[in-house]
Amino acid sequence: MINIRKYEPKDKQNLIRVLYETSSLPLETADQRKFLELMFNDYYTETEPENCFVAVNEDDEAVGYILCAKDFYTYEKNFKNFYLPEIKELGFNFYTMALGEIFIHKLISKKYPAHLHIDILDVCQGQGVGTRLVDALSEHLSENGVHGLMLSCGMGNKMAIKFYQKNKFIKKMNFFGNFLMAKEV
Repeated sequence: MINIRKYEPKDKQNLIRVLYETSSLPLETADQRKFLELMFNDYYTETEPENCFVAVNEDDEAVGYILCAKDFYTYEKNFKNFYLPEIKELGFNFYTMALGEIFIHKLISKKYPAHLHIDILDVCQGQGVGTRLVDALSEHLSENGVHGLMLSCGMGNKMAIKFYQKNKFIKKMNFFGNFLMAKEV
């Protein structure tokens, strides 16, 4: 049985494990792994843990998660001040990828101020876990006065696109091989 609950600091290493196992980016070097952690985990779990939810198995180990920054402009400021300098030290390619990610989200951030990252281990996909995570986050955001949620998704990731559309996300634009998708919550 998979349960959904709020993120707890004890979950961080399991979330990183899930991030590695589900990543489409290369993980051959320590710099690649560090970039992935800084870009898609650390800001959310360290700065906005109250906006993060975890799917856990019967042993209370994370098998999936949804991480969220509820206000893009706060995220942008904090990310650029505290996480981007460390990414810049990893190298120019990592730095430009991070800037690109920020840039594309900024395009629709006024109407959809929150953005998410979601990952679920393959063995747990197709069981409604992702929808339950999206629902938990959407309810939480709505209760906190946030009414728009966005994400970026690779244009070739057909399964993810189908999942997001099933969960009421709409393609807003394509940019650098990604769809920017959003929904009202």
